[in-house]
Amino acid sequence: MNGVGNQRVNLLQLNPYGAKTASNYLNPAAFALPALGTLGNIGVGSIAGPGTWQFDTALSRTFQFRETQRLEFRAEAFNITNSLRMNDPITNFNSGIFGQVTSAKDPRIMQFALKYVF
Repeated sequence: MNGVGNQRVNLLQLNPYGAKTASNYLNPAAFALPALGTLGNIGVGSIAGPGTWQFDTALSRTFQFRETQRLEFRAEAFNITNSLRMNDPITNFNSGIFGQVTSAKDPRIMQFALKYVF
């Protein structure tokens, strides 16, 4: 959490979090800039970002045609549930969007492969 330059901010409330939604992840009223030239009381890594989980799967099958020929099929899906997985919120205290999450991790991605081996 940076204020002016790399100066750390002061934590004013025990709970620095807002509603933990994308538009209100951190409560801006819980933070304040310290006096210029002094250190803030918040430590590095003291605010936890949004948790995340992901369910990936893969399916493959090999079809043998002759002794030296085969066809391999593979299907993969990442984030198969297509759930929202937020990135960390904006921690620049001077930003107008402080405490908001403005990006997310990848949505569901699927890929297929077919390989002929001879």
